[in-house]
Amino acid sequence: MKPLLIISFVFILAQSCYSQMKQDIAKYIAKYKDIALEEMVRCKIPASITLAQGLHESGYGKSKLTTEANNHFGIKCKGEWDGKKFYQNDDAPNECFRVYDHAEDSYADHSDFLITRSRYAGLFELPITDYKAWATGLKASGYATNPKYSDILIKTIEDNNLNEYDKLGLAMMEQNEKLLSPGYEATAVATTTSETQTITPAKATKREPVFKPAGNNPATTSSDAPQKPYTINGAKVIKARGNVDPLAIAFSYQIQYSLVLAFNDMNEGDHFNDGENIFLQSKRARAGEEKYVVQPGESMHNISQKFGIKLKELYQKNLMNLNDQPVAGEILYLQEKRSAAPHTMAYSDFLKTINASCNQTNISVATNADASTNNAVSHLIKNTIEEQNMQYKVGPSDTLYSIAKRFNTTVQQLEVINNLQSPDLHPGQTLVIGK
Repeated sequence: MKPLLIISFVFILAQSCYSQMKQDIAKYIAKYKDIALEEMVRCKIPASITLAQGLHESGYGKSKLTTEANNHFGIKCKGEWDGKKFYQNDDAPNECFRVYDHAEDSYADHSDFLITRSRYAGLFELPITDYKAWATGLKASGYATNPKYSDILIKTIEDNNLNEYDKLGLAMMEQNEKLLSPGYEATAVATTTSETQTITPAKATKREPVFKPAGNNPATTSSDAPQKPYTINGAKVIKARGNVDPLAIAFSYQIQYSLVLAFNDMNEGDHFNDGENIFLQSKRARAGEEKYVVQPGESMHNISQKFGIKLKELYQKNLMNLNDQPVAGEILYLQEKRSAAPHTMAYSDFLKTINASCNQTNISVATNADASTNNAVSHLIKNTIEEQNMQYKVGPSDTLYSIAKRFNTTVQQLEVINNLQSPDLHPGQTLVIGK
């Protein structure tokens, strides 16, 4: 009886472990499937492959690297990584792995890792729904050292029906192309109420569209009607027509408002200025050009938008402190890291320089014929900053916090300088930014 009891106990334990593993897999898929779908639309990588790699590399989200570093794909530091680092044994002792603030950052970096390295270029010639070819191609391209890596991915996909997400992702891509096609009416987007079907390993469910504002959109005008996008550094872009609220872009193109802000390195309350590039997809970690000579009046944000490089990456590559601005004539690196930082100035000094330049040339922001300079100035100083006492006219979406952040000061300083008794502001109110 004793051997039979032991065998029964082992069998029950094995069944319990298997059941727990299936639950962990299902939870992981439910939690991260939408991110994988967004990356499929953004970077043309099958969602099934992304999810299968995430499941395998993260141990269903349970690995120490995932729980402590938000690294779902085992991406190592490499030479270009300037972020936080996590060390653990892997192919060699004490190897360096990247640390991310959020899981979404890990997924985005995984996509960028594949699309920016030439050895994976052949993958993007494969049919996007052929997960077997992608799994085989990843192994052949040297993504992993495990000789069974492609088999593991394929089995994970088939055991969990992940290829159904590729079908959904393809439909989302086609819908996205339709929304971005010329002649597509904004009203058609605004009245869309159809729900999108998603797939779980067990059954099909329904979820709301990525962005679905309630009622009519007050921020949208005829000038915000969808236009045919062009491409900068591999990401889709449109031009701002007049002063545009990011909420209007989110509404017209069915993109989450928070993503529009993130894609364009903006804060809530910011607006696009006439002629400014509006990114509908995430910018890249590197630009197509190697270097760039800073022109008078250009900010780091202007240059980031011009070349489609993430603002944070631009700062890191040039060893600059956040919010500092480059001096005109300095050379910024757009691909590799500099050995020494360029000459810079504080953000507040940059604003004074811009304002003085406008005053000397007697050209107002509203009528400046040089569109690029106008955009640089208006994005930074928003409505009106008067040179002598650095005054700012409050806009409809402004808060003390957003103004303080924009002008590199604090809420407390603004309250003291302006003798404010309440944090409430009203449009048209004039604040003194500095004396």
